[in-house]
Amino acid sequence: MKQHVLALALAGMLTLCACGAPSVQDGALYSVYYRTELAQSGGADAVCAVETRAEGESAERIASALLRRMLEGTQEGGVSPLPEGTQVLDVTIDGGVAVVNLSAEYTRLSGMDLTLADACIALTLSQLPEVERVSVLAQGQALPYRERQSMTAEDLLLSWMDNEARTLRARLYFYSAATGELAAETRTLQLAEGQTRAEAVLSALLSGPETEALLPLLPEGVQVRSVRMDEGICYVTFSEDFLKNVPQTIQEQEDVLYSVVKSLCGLGDVQAVQISVEGGESYYGRVEINAPLHG
Repeated sequence: MKQHVLALALAGMLTLCACGAPSVQDGALYSVYYRTELAQSGGADAVCAVETRAEGESAERIASALLRRMLEGTQEGGVSPLPEGTQVLDVTIDGGVAVVNLSAEYTRLSGMDLTLADACIALTLSQLPEVERVSVLAQGQALPYRERQSMTAEDLLLSWMDNEARTLRARLYFYSAATGELAAETRTLQLAEGQTRAEAVLSALLSGPETEALLPLLPEGVQVRSVRMDEGICYVTFSEDFLKNVPQTIQEQEDVLYSVVKSLCGLGDVQAVQISVEGGESYYGRVEINAPLHG
């Protein structure tokens, strides 16, 4: 099981650390996985493995004992990944699938907290030879917002590797007051679930620059209504707020447009950008926007 955690650490999401072992009881030796506090893992979320002994007449009883130990937490740096008050209602193992039924407190978890809790449970129970997959319920019900309802340790690794891969190195163009021209800011963007690379770039442009010397160009309150790709052209439709406070000069108007165009054309697969505005406006100030603009 330590190999799984090391692999997760290499995926950039979890860090294996030594937490020490609690008091040992008679029975087989297992690792119980806990969440580690941020300060104890160098600023990143992590899990740690604590060795313990557990015995029981069946795999279900051993699994329940390990989960109860997880709920207790440990004094050696690891904390329970489950919300306070959570109880193990029952555990069944059939056909290689362990179904863990927890109390309603489990529904408090979401996002990374839920991911880490699922990881701790799956990594802990996957040590049992009878368990190939793990499914976690709350009061007998699956959490509808969870991406997958059953998981293996390998699933967790692949999921985190995919999340790690869903980053984008992008050059975003904003206005430089020092030069009076567009200037690039290189950023690493995290793509949200289902978000395209073009959508991520536009979202970053709307949020504005991180560099103090640069200024945003897109008007406050503007929204992206749609984004689509077709034969190398990225079609972007903005809300009507795009036409608020249009700059006076053609150069300033072009700077606004080309901050979008140059940022999107930096993606590689975008050759030109067709900008449109909700309502069908043909001009941005005095600049015609009926045709694609090339970066």
